[in-house]
Amino acid sequence: MKPLLFIPLLLLAAMAASAPFTFDTPYYLQCAGTTIDVQYYGAPCVVDWDGDGLKDLITGQFYYGNIRFYKNEGTNESPVFNSFAYLQADGVNITMGYG
Repeated sequence: MKPLLFIPLLLLAAMAASAPFTFDTPYYLQCAGTTIDVQYYGAPCVVDWDGDGLKDLITGQFYYGNIRFYKNEGTNESPVFNSFAYLQADGVNITMGYG
């Protein structure tokens, strides 16, 4: 058991000794020329939701717990979001508890 614990420790030590992380300048995502703002506590997820090979944006919306779907109409390298729709099941918005 002890040798199994030793390997992850070596990996962590190697990662800690590697070069520090660098981050690019942040930017706000736009939808139809307006900054995407779901207000509080959004938890975005980038995934090919509709199976077209492009990474779409799914994010929760604090107010009423709705879930927004932004279809990527650009490319994976330069996504373009022109509108959003609330995810639905049987014609009813899918919601998550909030507050």
